[in-house]
Amino acid sequence: MWQDRSWSSRRHARVLHPVWGSPWTIQESPFMRMFRQALLSLLACVALPGAAFAYDASAMVVSTKGSLPLILTVPHDGAEPLDALPARTKGTVVRDAGTRELAERVATLLEARLGKRPYIVVARFSRKYLDANRPEQEAMESQDALPAYRAYHDQITAYIAEIKTKFPAGALMVDVHGQSGDPDTTFRGTRAGLTAKTLLGRFGQPALQGEKSITGVLASKGYPVHPAVGAESLREDPRYAGGHTVATYGSHQPQGIDAIQLEFGRNHRANTRLAEDLADALVVFMTEYDLLRK
Repeated sequence: MWQDRSWSSRRHARVLHPVWGSPWTIQESPFMRMFRQALLSLLACVALPGAAFAYDASAMVVSTKGSLPLILTVPHDGAEPLDALPARTKGTVVRDAGTRELAERVATLLEARLGKRPYIVVARFSRKYLDANRPEQEAMESQDALPAYRAYHDQITAYIAEIKTKFPAGALMVDVHGQSGDPDTTFRGTRAGLTAKTLLGRFGQPALQGEKSITGVLASKGYPVHPAVGAESLREDPRYAGGHTVATYGSHQPQGIDAIQLEFGRNHRANTRLAEDLADALVVFMTEYDLLRK
């Protein structure tokens, strides 16, 4: 009996002769060697954890350049898988359904009213595989998700740099989210005013929770909000007090702008008037706080 050796370590194979039964050497052609190597590589990608997966990271982000000092970001309404990456096993994986549509409708309504559009950045990838509102080390469980994460944040960074150049007097980010923990409430998140440091410094607390603040206008239209309009404290619900996005791009950062996270309750998102009401609130806010100056 002849000793078998690994096929991947030899350039020829030995088999039993079909007539005499003795070992018979078959020389491996260059084509067969290339085929074998390609097959082994394919099997490795399928079988080994952490193997590289190919996808177009730029296609995982939808972005539109604007003409207002306003950027809307939507990190959690994507549905696209990242190739064959496994789902995350830690953290929230629920989709903020309707938040992309909300942001896009608001943009259309603002353009109809003002003749100008906000900047928009939307994540198309599912939160099951990647959470763009977390720090890089917490956002994913496979490094193969990193290109999509960076594509999302690189686009936000580029737009904010452009906005700061075009609108040196001030600008606003609204990070659009949804929650079902309190479906009849919309929560503001600024880390108790930190991420809107410039806005507070210029206009004081009413800019965040006065009658002409964004949540103040929403409250006047019948939406319960937290913190309440006119509240003495800027303290926010710790569940929705402002995530990674506003903490990264807020005006407390040297290259940031005022940033507000809005967590719309499930029932608010189901309201067919929400986009129109939010667009109204943004127009009132931007007018009152000098973001629409010519």
